[in-house]
Amino acid sequence: MGNEWFTPKKYIDAAREVMGSIDLDPASCIQANQVVKAGCWYGLQENGLEQSWFGNVWLNPPYGRINPEKTGQTISYQLLFGQKALREYQAGRIEQAVLLLLGNACFMKWFQPFWQYPLCFHSGRVGFGTPDGSIDHFGFGTTFVYLGPHEQKFIDVFSKFGRIVKAIDTPQSNHVIPASLWDSEVSA
Repeated sequence: MGNEWFTPKKYIDAAREVMGSIDLDPASCIQANQVVKAGCWYGLQENGLEQSWFGNVWLNPPYGRINPEKTGQTISYQLLFGQKALREYQAGRIEQAVLLLLGNACFMKWFQPFWQYPLCFHSGRVGFGTPDGSIDHFGFGTTFVYLGPHEQKFIDVFSKFGRIVKAIDTPQSNHVIPASLWDSEVSA
């Protein structure tokens, strides 16, 4: 199985309901855009990471890794596309976005800034379309992230797919965890 996992129409329709339109899909192809119907899309040849992003964005980035044949650390496409979406939103170049990320992404360091936005943790697994027309389930759950001014609309529309969460705390920085219990002072 490759990196192409086409989002089912009901999720695209939900994103369109929240945002009003889908102006750009920066990680797409002809087959995927038959459902997404974005005004503009970037495929593998155009490399959405190197293009300008604008308007209302739908993003289901590739689920693979860059140079997976290499041993050692490689970089996830989810990380690169997720970080670009956040930068573009915070810089005001995109108005709003709905991202579909792997459910286990929430445990990654790069995901931490997304906790300040509404997240929908999908109940169960999503049946994605594949290039050969079949339906397949990815091995992980999925998380929808909303960047934009219509948070309540996102909550109302996406709550039918799973639980909606948003961080209510402020992460503590510079907190040092002792290497062992013996490195910390224990008072009785």
